[in-house]
Amino acid sequence: MTKVWVIALNTFKGAVRDRVLYSIGVFAVLIIASSLVAQEITIGDQFKVVRGVAQSAISVFLSLIAMFYGTSLIWRELDRRTIYNVLSKPVSRASFVLGKFFGLVMTLWLLIVVMGTLYLLFVAPQQGFPHVSFFVFLALLGLELALLTAWATLFSTASSQTTAAAFTLAVFVIGHLADDIWLFGQGAETAWMKTLSAVTYWLLPNFEVFNVQPQAAHQVAIDTAFIVDAVVYGLAYTTVVLVIAVGVFNRRDFK
Repeated sequence: MTKVWVIALNTFKGAVRDRVLYSIGVFAVLIIASSLVAQEITIGDQFKVVRGVAQSAISVFLSLIAMFYGTSLIWRELDRRTIYNVLSKPVSRASFVLGKFFGLVMTLWLLIVVMGTLYLLFVAPQQGFPHVSFFVFLALLGLELALLTAWATLFSTASSQTTAAAFTLAVFVIGHLADDIWLFGQGAETAWMKTLSAVTYWLLPNFEVFNVQPQAAHQVAIDTAFIVDAVVYGLAYTTVVLVIAVGVFNRRDFK
């Protein structure tokens, strides 16, 4: 675990020194602009619209970082040939993959804290301290990003960055359409379509399990059982994907 922690810490430091921190400034401008624009053009509950836009921005923005930064984790090491130096030392491939994963997850969780703080600074003066559902939204978003990062890590161990990014984006989109895919399959007339939709639904992640953004925007309580189920699902699924990623990376030939 010490080696995993060292690699994770180095990955975290590298990510923080990279372009990630510039995203915070972009996000701040986005929140200010969305708040001002929404208040000017919205008819009805302006505060709810501002909350919804800001929370959606947090989710989408961090998901993009997880996808496109996560798929470059292994590729960068290969491109710079630094992976040969790392693996020539007494560091297992499993420690390398897990260290890279946890390093990026630490970065994403830091950004959640920073963006949550920016949300408080810009939204709270207008609407007061957020409902507890907002903090549940941030916590479950952290689990969703960890699972998305695990998939990005898996694809990065087996393919180029471009291919890995395409596959990760596909998983992200399908994961948010999982319930619709299931309903579509149940209403399909052909057996093969029903089977395909069922296999897709059960094998690929269902990111809607973590989605409490509507409740956070409307400031309503979230059922505890829903939270527990989401946590168990996220931790279990992330573990399975990481085990597969380590297995793929162990079989990869770098010669």
